[in-house]
Amino acid sequence: MLVYSVTLTTKPDAAPALIELAAMLVPLSRAEPGCIRYDFLQSPHTPNKFVFFELWKSRADLEEHFQKPYFKTLVEQLPALTEGEAEKVAYETEGPIPGF
Repeated sequence: MLVYSVTLTTKPDAAPALIELAAMLVPLSRAEPGCIRYDFLQSPHTPNKFVFFELWKSRADLEEHFQKPYFKTLVEQLPALTEGEAEKVAYETEGPIPGF
């Protein structure tokens, strides 16, 4: 299993546009066969800071996700909406902890 997260900071007043893109992306991503979990989170303390938190069956499933048209739409629009570099973190794990 692959745990993957991306933390982004939007430009001033760009948060609503990112939220709209995520509203399109999240349900499509969750429907992918390799997706275990796909969440889009907004910081309660810093409203222009967001995290995509994802669990995938494998790195290959994540790579396949990157090829989807809806993901490419997000990537194309991110530079106009965000500032600074996105923080990307990936962890490989054997799988979920029972009962967790």
